[in-house]
Amino acid sequence: MLESDKSRRLEFRFDSIYHHIYFMPMDVCGVRQLSILSVPDWKEKLLDLLFECEVRSFDKGLFEYDACVDGVYILSHLDGDIARLIRFREGIRDQTGRFEILCFPHQTDFLREYLGRMVNIKTIDMEAVEAELGLETPF
Repeated sequence: MLESDKSRRLEFRFDSIYHHIYFMPMDVCGVRQLSILSVPDWKEKLLDLLFECEVRSFDKGLFEYDACVDGVYILSHLDGDIARLIRFREGIRDQTGRFEILCFPHQTDFLREYLGRMVNIKTIDMEAVEAELGLETPF
């Protein structure tokens, strides 16, 4: 991912070739994330659970984010989409403002390493998301 920043040919960057790249750990958390992504219309359902309609970006912002709440631009990384994360990081790099990532607890170390102190990281329990989507916790 860090090498993407160094590419001079944007058309060859993996995040330009693939619009969405989902990273799932090969453990129980990854299995649970995959079950969330198997829910029909999962992305819209997740965003509806997380944000009020009037604060959502509906992909019409100047950069990649899901909602703006009280002046804080928020990206949901619950799906583990690395391509969106790269676009979010690029979008906020030269901007002033407040930015936040919403993720599961097991994603925080990776996100902190990749984003540094550019953003605030907030977590949500996977059990809460599974319950709201009507999924049973598999383990």
